[in-house]
Amino acid sequence: MAAQIAALLEKPYARFFGFEVLQAEPGAITLALAHRVEFQHAPGFFQGTVTTAMGEIAGSWSAATAAGSEHDTVVLEQSIRFVAAARGDRLIGVGRMIRKGKSISFAATDIFAEHHGERTLCAQLSLTARHSFLRTGGAA
Repeated sequence: MAAQIAALLEKPYARFFGFEVLQAEPGAITLALAHRVEFQHAPGFFQGTVTTAMGEIAGSWSAATAAGSEHDTVVLEQSIRFVAAARGDRLIGVGRMIRKGKSISFAATDIFAEHHGERTLCAQLSLTARHSFLRTGGAA
């Protein structure tokens, strides 16, 4: 699984955000994202799209780790509920597989804003993901 996590972290969007993997196991992953000026809508507050991205990525990666490295996982649908302001030094996304099917899975993420070491739940995201075998060779 370490190779799969390393491959996920090498994706261009993951490099852009600069995620840190705090914990990972098949079907669950916890990511951290340090606050940067580019991610804020006001000083000290993460913008909603960044919070949503954290939720989607942690949720889809939890589904991907359950599906295995021979699969590609894409999000079909997602829904987010903001429950508090995302004020903090970093975001923490705790993604987990809810139910894995043969080709469709359901995952969820709790997103916390961490401020001076204290975590506050700021959003919850649920998603539906599709798994398909990776293609090898030429273009589709």
